[in-house]
Parts: sequence; C-alpha cells; structure tokens
Amino acid sequence: MSEQQAGWYPDPAGDATKLRYWDGTNWTNDFNSVQAPPTTVQEVQPVQPVQATVQPVQPPQPVQATVQPVQPPAVGSGSGYNYSQMPASPGYVQPPASATNGLAVASLICGIAGFCSGGLLSIVAIILGVLARKKPEQQGLALAGIILGIAALVLYILTYIGIGLLGWAAYSW
Repeated sequence: MSEQQAGWYPDPAGDATKLRYWDGTNWTNDFNSVQAPPTTVQEVQPVQPVQATVQPVQPPQPVQATVQPVQPPAVGSGSGYNYSQMPASPGYVQPPASATNGLAVASLICGIAGFCSGGLLSIVAIILGVLARKKPEQQGLALAGIILGIAALVLYILTYIGIGLLGWAAYSW
C-alpha cells in the first residue's frame, strides 16, 4: 500500500472475515473480525439552502429613573455618616475592631528607650511586658517589649562589667 493512513483494512492475505491493522508503514499482527456489511445503502440527499430573513432591531425604550431625596445630616452629628450601620459588601467580612493593650505598647516603648537610658527603662519594659502578656490582645507587642528590655539590660550589664574590668586593670599595674 502506498501512502495510506493508519487504520483497519481487509487482510491482504485474503481472509475476508478479518481486518488487519496498517500502522502507516507496515502491517501489524493485530487482527479484528469483520462485521457484516450493511445490506441497504441509503442515498444522501443534498442539503437545501435556507432562506434567511432579517428582522429589523427595535431601539430600546427609555427607562424612567426615580430619584429619592437624601436627608441632610442632623446638626451636631459630625460628618453625618454612620459607618457602623452601613451594610458590608457581599462576600466581605469586616474584621472585628482590635483593642489596644496599653501595657504592651508601653513595654515596647520602654524596651526601645532602654538602650538610651543606661538600662533603667529596660527593667520597666520587662515588667510591663510580663503584665501585658496576661491579657489576650497585642501579645506580639508585649513580647517585643520583653525581648528589647532583656537585650538592653544585658548590653548594659556587659558594658558595666567591661568598664569595671578596664578600671581594675588600669589601677592594678
């Protein structure tokens, strides 16, 4: 066979009850049984063209819009908008308002300032951070205040020890 597509063809060995698979270049060893050929052949009727009719498009009718007047805000009510009563957008969940833990903020500030105070505010930062950790809100700020307080305190303790050793070494000679 020359340039024939791959597929099932009558067996070239002459067995009319079997089909053999042609892979496009060679006959394979795959066989399939032949189904009985159809006994009647139906003629295919040509398709008749369809006449298309085009209907003109009607322009859209104008829509009457109704406008509701807006009430002005009451006197002394600030901006006049009450955001707490506004509906949320669909699919958006408004996060709850977070409470600020004043002890945690104070601990963080004292922890930072402890580096400039010679270590005195570091002790305050550690105490405020431990007290703030007992409350559920703002745990991260409290922990940051404790860490900064300990770091500043250790830095100044090592500084004081270093100064003392240098002073002792200077006078011992």
